[in-house]
Amino acid sequence: MMQNLSMHVLDIAANSVRAKATKVSVAVVDSELRNQIKITVSDNGCGMNEEMCRKVQDPFFTSRTTRKIGLGVPFFKELSEQCGGEFSLKSKEGAGTEISASMQRDHWDTPPMGDIGDAVMIAATTDCSVHFIFTYQNDTGCFVFDTDEIKAILGDEVSIADAEIMLWCKDYINQGIAMCGKKEEDL
Repeated sequence: MMQNLSMHVLDIAANSVRAKATKVSVAVVDSELRNQIKITVSDNGCGMNEEMCRKVQDPFFTSRTTRKIGLGVPFFKELSEQCGGEFSLKSKEGAGTEISASMQRDHWDTPPMGDIGDAVMIAATTDCSVHFIFTYQNDTGCFVFDTDEIKAILGDEVSIADAEIMLWCKDYINQGIAMCGKKEEDL
């Protein structure tokens, strides 16, 4: 089982890249007031029909040829339901997929967030041509990271997959999450 939520984000986002998405959005809503964490990953990849949507939720099915079982989606679904939340998978062939999982923040089985900046950067640089948007929202603020904005600043000379750029982006994401909603006098 995955030890933190960032690993689920990485796994589901990597599925989106494998589905030939050109745009992947990851949204994390972390609400103390509602006692809920909700993670949504959506893409414009190849999508799935109804039968395939059912199959990918089965741990003994995978479309990959490198192993005989697929655990990412089933583990994410089980985690959300085990932690007092809900899971949904919506997909349309040729239009993309949206996977959403919520869980109670204070449930004893809800894992920690983990290094979300690292997970986002690994997913975003799996295929640097993919437009990757990460949004983190809590009860008091919102932080957005958009690879197209970073690529526009870098220009054509430097890749977002450059090790120094990846480290900077990872730190920027984690700092953005940490600062989300803090008042200027608290900084």
